Amino acid sequence: APKVEAFKYSQDPLDALHAKYATHTGDPVVGDDEWGHLQLDATSLFLLMLAQMTASGLRIIFTSDEVHFVQNLVHYIGRAYRTPDYGIWERGNKINHGIAEVNTSSVGMAKAALEAMDGFNCFGAEGGEDTVIHVVPDEIARARITLESALPSESLSQELDAATLSVIGFPAFAVEDSELVDLTLNEVVDKLAGNYGCKRFLRDGHQAANEDPARLHYEPEEMKQFENIECEWPLFFSYLLLHYLFTDQPAQANIYREKLQSLLVEQNGQLLLPELYRVPLDKIADEQENPGSQEREPNENVPLVWAQSLYIL
Repeated sequence: APKVEAFKYSQDPLDALHAKYATHTGDPVVGDDEWGHLQLDATSLFLLMLAQMTASGLRIIFTSDEVHFVQNLVHYIGRAYRTPDYGIWERGNKINHGIAEVNTSSVGMAKAALEAMDGFNCFGAEGGEDTVIHVVPDEIARARITLESALPSESLSQELDAATLSVIGFPAFAVEDSELVDLTLNEVVDKLAGNYGCKRFLRDGHQAANEDPARLHYEPEEMKQFENIECEWPLFFSYLLLHYLFTDQPAQANIYREKLQSLLVEQNGQLLLPELYRVPLDKIADEQENPGSQEREPNENVPLVWAQSLYIL
């Protein structure tokens, strides 16, 4: 609560809510300046799911202090349309220099959360007037205008990012314009999809076999070394499968269901989705010369809980 209160006035990323917590205690696990904590999409997703779970009949909020805290969280995300954050990948702009930007995926998730929270009663059917959350209508409108004018781009430095799939479809469903939804989806599939999933964005060096893991940031001229060998993330095929199910396109959905089944890795009798597939170091030159020609290997993070949960869904 003190962090949310401080951030309302300072807008300083060091006052932002943390993005990582210890599972068993809820305590912070890294310092304020050791991570790109300001991720408005994460706080927005929390509020969106809180609203949906409460609407389903679950009772989650029990005290007036908690109601006030939820109201404060709504203020925290309310200006997402103009608040630079670290976005879904936690590392700032495309060259990873830790510079915050306004990210479309954050603005879209905030829009969805603000709409869900508008008039939301924290106590569900048992609540009264003093447990209703208030949203400034202008903040929803500005989020919508910002979102629709920015798509299919993710930010000023990222012309395209597969993260926008979470905004045009499940879980945000934040874009009403079906043509804009199709345009964004087609851009992601045409430019980022491969045999093993989607790249996060073009020239993404994260976990590539030729990346220097000791470095957090790249210089712009260094990023060409990752061209055509960006890691592919199966979790985005789960987003696409969900999109086609929700839009009643079973034939397209089945294509991605089959793709996902071929990407599962067996571990202790369970079929699990890895975080990503990468080009082995000795095959990088061949892959760069002929994109899509080389067999990729899964990384050690099996399962990625995010990917597995979407697949189960």
